[in-house]
Parts: sequence; C-alpha cells; structure tokens
Amino acid sequence: MATIAYRRRYHIHEEIGATSINESYMISDPESGCGLAAVEEKTGIGTKIGKAFLDKTLLPVSLEMVSSEGSFILEMYQPVSIVKPTFTVKSSEGRILCVLKSNSCFLKPFIEVFDERNQVIGAISGNWHFNEFEFKDVGGKDIAKIKHCYGGFLREVFTTADDYDVEMLAETPDSSLAMVTLAATIAIDVWFHE
Repeated sequence: MATIAYRRRYHIHEEIGATSINESYMISDPESGCGLAAVEEKTGIGTKIGKAFLDKTLLPVSLEMVSSEGSFILEMYQPVSIVKPTFTVKSSEGRILCVLKSNSCFLKPFIEVFDERNQVIGAISGNWHFNEFEFKDVGGKDIAKIKHCYGGFLREVFTTADDYDVEMLAETPDSSLAMVTLAATIAIDVWFHE
C-alpha cells in the first residue's frame, strides 16, 4: 500500500470492457502515468445476468482494490438497496475503514462518511452537474476534491466509462483518508455515473 497511500493526486480511469459487464478501474499517478492500483468487481453469474435488466442499486456490488505489485488493499461491498445505497469499505486486515451512505436528493449528490463505530467523520457533497465533489471533515475542513473528467462526446454517449481526478487537500497526508477518498470516488461512479 506504500506506493498508493501518501500521494496528493490520483487519476482513476474506468475501463471500457467490450466482453465484460464487471466494473474495472485503474488508479494511477497523474504526473507520471504510473499505475498504482486496480479495482475489480467480483460478482457471481446471477448478478451479471441481473445487470442486464435491473438498476445497479437493486443488486449487490462487491469490489476489490489490489496494488500494482499484486497485494490486496481493500474491499468495498454494497448490499441490495432500494432507498439509500451504502458501501462498507474494509482494509486488507478486515477492519472497517469507513461506511459510505448516499443521502442524495434529485439535484444534489451527498454522501455521509462514517467510521467503524458509526460516527460521522465527514461528508462529500457535489454540484448539481454531478461532476465536482468536495470531501470535508465534520468541522468543515477540506480533505479532498474529486472531479469527474469529461471523456469526449463518443465516450460519454456510448459508454458508462468515466475518469476522475482526485486531489488530497489535508495538510498532513493520511493514508486512511486517501483510501477512504479513493473508495468514495468509486462509489460516486457506481451511484451517479452508471
């Protein structure tokens, strides 16, 4: 996790899969282009079939982040949800890093971030275009900015693949907040851009 944990900037690229309906992302250093981690969806055949007919919030979602060296970093799990989707994010040791709960309304995306004791540690709010998000702690201090990148007309119209730029704003680098922010970016994609 050392190669990914203490960076100030990240780029997340969602892969376009012609033969796979699983979500797949590459996390890289935007300056060097060097790959830092990959995120892959782990689903069974029933979920794969369900994706063809149902909204994603009506299906369970399970994702795993693996470093470029091949070591397991974290997992994200969303159970079936009709009203307010929730992702539980666990570290490689099985400890809950955070729980992300969507409390969005029609025009304003909003995600509450909870710790393992179910205490609010921050919130992520977005603009009505759903393309710029701010992650702030409970005191209103900036943690990170997440920006949805425009992928060009053809990519936007014919695919659900999206790219994101993430900038960590906290004065002191915090590896757990970086992991929470990266997981939140994946949740933003699943909830708002699929």
